[in-house]
Amino acid sequence: MSDLDQLTALPALGLIVPPANPTVEPEMARLMTEGARLFATRLPVMPDTTLVQRNRAYLDTYLPAARSFGSLSIKAMIVALTGPSYRLGPQGDEAFCTQLSQQAGVPVETASNAIRKSLQALDAKRICLFSPYPQWLTDEASRYWQEAGYQITQIVKVSETFRAYELSTAEVEHSLSEVDMDSIDAIVMSGTGMITLPAIAKRASVSVPPFLSSNICCAWWLMREQGIAPSSLFAQAAPQLAATLE
Repeated sequence: MSDLDQLTALPALGLIVPPANPTVEPEMARLMTEGARLFATRLPVMPDTTLVQRNRAYLDTYLPAARSFGSLSIKAMIVALTGPSYRLGPQGDEAFCTQLSQQAGVPVETASNAIRKSLQALDAKRICLFSPYPQWLTDEASRYWQEAGYQITQIVKVSETFRAYELSTAEVEHSLSEVDMDSIDAIVMSGTGMITLPAIAKRASVSVPPFLSSNICCAWWLMREQGIAPSSLFAQAAPQLAATLE
């Protein structure tokens, strides 16, 4: 079998990405270097809307985005977006993913649900919420995780406005230094547009709580869904999660 034949034999996995998000595809490509082919589709641009309005409207665009892959035989899809799910609550998020999967004909998960299942896999109970969101969205995220049964021992705000797409690695590293590692079981780093891999790979080890970025959890869910072995970078950045894939 030629290299091209081997490539086309790998399962095709779908990424549903916000239109201006610069981070999902590059981080996912590095986290999943083998065992799958990644294909991305973009959610629609919504001119002259606020973040609040987009977060309310995005949910209705997920199914059309899932169907935009056409006849490409996608085996599983991840909606690489957390914000719109938070107002649904964990039960509503799970029900929404179930309905979306039925409508799309393949397993579909939101990033928020992937984070929640990652926390379950690690039996984590106490979390630090690492937020690049404005206060109203941080509050929605906090309610979501509390309703899911997690104790939020600390909230670290990376920014007071929505700057997830603009944050530097230095800013992320500085905010990570504020986390009380001794009081938590995991760090929930919400926001798929926030570049986190350089900072996480530098600090992560089996001796500190897991760094659960949105993109790490999205990659973990896709790998678990399709039985794909973790890459060396994934194992370096998320050793505890990588162990659940063995």
